[in-house]
Amino acid sequence: MHPHLYAEQALLGALLLEPTRVEEVRGRLLPEHMYRPAHTALYRALLEHPAPPDATATMATRVLALVAAAGEHAAGITPVYAHTLMAACPYPRNAVLYARMIVEAADHRTIAQHATRLGQVAVADQARDGLADTLTHHQALHAALDELAHRWGEPHGTTPPAPVVLPPTTPCPRDLTEEQALIAALVADPTPLSRIGHWLRPDDFADHAHRALYQSIAGLAHRGETIDPLTVLWEAQRRGHLADGTLTPELTLTITAYGTGGSTDYHARRVLRAALLRTAAATAHTARTHANNPTLPIRHLLAVTRLAMGPLDEIRRRWHTALGEPTYSTRGETAGPVNDATVGAARSRTTAFRAPGMSEPTPERAANVPARRAAPNPPTSFR
Repeated sequence: MHPHLYAEQALLGALLLEPTRVEEVRGRLLPEHMYRPAHTALYRALLEHPAPPDATATMATRVLALVAAAGEHAAGITPVYAHTLMAACPYPRNAVLYARMIVEAADHRTIAQHATRLGQVAVADQARDGLADTLTHHQALHAALDELAHRWGEPHGTTPPAPVVLPPTTPCPRDLTEEQALIAALVADPTPLSRIGHWLRPDDFADHAHRALYQSIAGLAHRGETIDPLTVLWEAQRRGHLADGTLTPELTLTITAYGTGGSTDYHARRVLRAALLRTAAATAHTARTHANNPTLPIRHLLAVTRLAMGPLDEIRRRWHTALGEPTYSTRGETAGPVNDATVGAARSRTTAFRAPGMSEPTPERAANVPARRAAPNPPTSFR
């Protein structure tokens, strides 16, 4: 059994043994933080049925009442199990610490669930040629991270471990067709490259040969050279793509002379959309891997998850640029208010060291120093 399940049993046992400790964890721990439905129902009953101040009811009577109230919402709650919970509590005075263990495990599960959904919708959008659900769940994962950072605080003074990278997968045939059509369209008319090059990168191509051809075309366009199948082959040779086996002369001439109809911008956006979905799947895999690692403290988990989401954030900004939409923002939407206590705490942590003999800053100099906005610090956090 996982440690957080022992913590759930110990906490419920502590609250049954000493009902007054319910107020110590109220607001810090929510019923939804419990993993087992039976524990959720029993904890909700403890919150909704506080102990009477005169303590006229005996412990046995109170436990039976709580078991009856919780049993209406979940199965498996019996008086025998309530006594098992009380026996599982080592020290009731540690109820707040047990609650923190439960909340940390619940926050790990929250990130894992959001990452899993992001990966699932990315695969589904790839199959049905969509994108909206992936963008929605990407934003939902950011909102969950912002909410956790608001509760626990931003990480500081730590170096996060390297993110996990999803092993390469077989590209979708439809995506390869779009890449080949884009290469042929650019060879036929390289004029749109000056516009497309601002938001389409070589790494957005799933096929290494198509990536090498796009780099070669961009290099010729940058120098103002004539672009046709033979000059692209020449540029690919100069860049070493023939020597390393990425391209062959026959493959280069075949792709560049492929011929296509339609809009070059359309094919380029299709290539970028496919790259965004692949990046979303890789990001989801990385975030889920970190969230399932119980050795990561919650602040470290926030840091590595945001680090893993960096490539997806960057390619989504380029997607909005390609569509001509406003710049995409990922941070600050869920930030909470700043109170006097958090401002004072932030100033106490950031007080500069002053060597002996250094004078205090003058009011004129102090007035020219911009104020720094402190991070939210809700009073109900476990920090």
